[in-house]
This record gives sequence, structure tokens and C-alpha cells, in this order.
Amino acid sequence: MRRLALCVVIVLTGCAPRGALGPITENPPGRTLAIFVGSTRGTDPQTGADFSYTRSETLELARFDVSVPPVRETGALSHPRIGRRVDPAHDFMLAGDTVFDTPAAFRADLQSHLVRHGGDAIVFVHGFNTNFAEGLYRLAQMGEDFALPGTLVTYAWPSRGHVMGYAYDRDSALFARDGLQNLLRELRRAGARHILLVAHSMGSALTMETLRQIALSGDRATLEMLNGVVLISPDIDVDLFREQARSVGRLPQPFLIFTSEKDRALKLSSRLSGEAARLGNLQDVARVADLKVKLVDTAAYDTRDGHFNVANNPALIKLLRDSSAMAQILEGDQAGRTSLASGVMMTVENATEVILSPLAALGGG
Repeated sequence: MRRLALCVVIVLTGCAPRGALGPITENPPGRTLAIFVGSTRGTDPQTGADFSYTRSETLELARFDVSVPPVRETGALSHPRIGRRVDPAHDFMLAGDTVFDTPAAFRADLQSHLVRHGGDAIVFVHGFNTNFAEGLYRLAQMGEDFALPGTLVTYAWPSRGHVMGYAYDRDSALFARDGLQNLLRELRRAGARHILLVAHSMGSALTMETLRQIALSGDRATLEMLNGVVLISPDIDVDLFREQARSVGRLPQPFLIFTSEKDRALKLSSRLSGEAARLGNLQDVARVADLKVKLVDTAAYDTRDGHFNVANNPALIKLLRDSSAMAQILEGDQAGRTSLASGVMMTVENATEVILSPLAALGGG
């Protein structure tokens, strides 16, 4: 019975229409967000399309302007999909695109945006089973819903974009380490002063491997630009994460890990890897007790398969967007526990677990 259910999930997921960049809208109905892109995706050997699932040793640099639909709810992500008509009123869409011929041209454009945002940048690393368009539009949705206060940048690594491509994606995440390190260096050269690094799912494994690589190479200048790391539902072996963190040394702060014990995607990953838990559904904070990290439990806000609650659940988005609530999470202010969470804080040496509750969204936290 379980095998049949799993097969049904795989078939349905594999047959769902995939994201597409779609046509460029010259007069978009909503406001636009500029998203800078670093990518190690290559050319599709069959269609000749750029930014495909193939791997490229060259870091492609680009900028995409994304139109935010004027009619949408918080947490909703509708965008062009293969075989579906585009709706400018409800879909995120392209309003412009530029692929830069040289890193210098990329840095010049990026620099002007960084200056406007005080040198702050947010770099998003997408997860497993994600094509280029889906990663791009996901960052646009998060940028809009969280009103992210910085220049938006996405690292598009060569995910196969298929539910059966887990092994391919895992190898691609290792392949893509140099590309992410080079993108962070390009940001530094363009004048970035502070970078918040946000990663989802398998993209978290890529992010940790890259941080380890940067540390071992002695590139402290790049590491010191990071003023925070956020791992959302990280698909990482817990022991591997501990070793990666040990190699990095002093972790960027704050270092947040969003988890959910109900995450069905990570439960499947645990079965595939033969392990009881991944970092993203870890229930025992003691396993990372000696690390300076904060685990934020979002299980009470589970949406869909529970693998991206942070971006999909409107109530959770509202809570995390509230500056006072986030301050309580970051600072560990237990005085706010009645409005922030139920059983809000549990500290084991350096590690802290924050258990979020829907009461927070209702109680003004």
C-alpha cells in the first residue's frame, strides 16, 4: 500500500506542468523586481535553450526583471507553465532580461543596485527538482511577500528538474560549489557589504559545502561578508552538517535552520539515504547542541508537503515578516513567548530551538 502511494505521488509530480520563463511583458500590470542571476546551468542538447539541467563549468551572469502580479494572495506563486496560458494579472512574469557578456558588465549593473540598497544583498539557492524558471520566480515571490530589503540574487545550479533525478541533483550540488563561491566573490567585487544567504532543501547542502570550501581556501573576506545564513528544510545528513560547520569554524550569525518533523519530502529522503532524520526534520536539538545555530520548528504551519512552509504559508509569512517577532527569534527573548510560540525556547548549550505556534499570528506577536 505504501509503495503504491509513493508511486502515485511520483507519477502525479512528474506529470505536473513545469515552470517556464514565458514571454516578456512590455507593459506589466504590476511592479517589477530586478533579480540578478549566477548560473552553472548549461545548454539543453535537444532544444538549444539556455539555463537547462546540463552542467556548465562557466558561471553565466544575467539579470531578469520580474513583474509581480497585482492580483494575488500572500504565499501564492503562480507563473508561466508549459502548456498553460499566461495570466498577467495573476502570474509572475518576465518584464526584461539581460545576459551579460563579461563579469565586468554584470558587476557594473549590480553595483548600481547595491548602492541603492546600502550594499545589502540576498542570495537564494534553490532546492531539488527545480528548473531555472521555478527558482527565479520563487525568489521573486519571497522578495515580494517578505519585502526583502536588499538586492535580490539567485544562484541557479543544474538541477535535473525531475522527481526521479535525486542522484543527478545530489551530484550537481557538489559540482556547483565553485560557481556559488565565484558568484559570492563577484558580489564582493561589485561592492556588496552584507550578504544574507538563503537556501532551500538540497540547495542547503550545496551552500554548506561551499561555505566549507571557502573557509578551507582561506577566503575570510568572502565569509565575513555574510551577515546571516538561513537554511529552509535542509536536505543534509546531520553528521555531515556537523562536519561542514566544524570546517567553517565561526558560523555567520544569525544562523537559522527552519525545520518540520512533518516534512514529507525529507521523510522520503531519509528512506532513500537509510537514515532516521535529515537536518530539516531533526527533532533532537541535542545533536547540534555545540553549534551556534537556531532551529525554528514550523510544523504547526505545515502547508502542502511541509517542505517549504516558510514561503507557502500566509500566516507564517506574516509572523516572520513582523520585525518584533523576528527579533524575538533572533535574540531569544523569552518574555515574548506567549505571543510568539507555545513552548517557545529550548536551549541546549549554544543551539536553540524555537517552536512556532499559530497563536503567534493571532496574538500580535
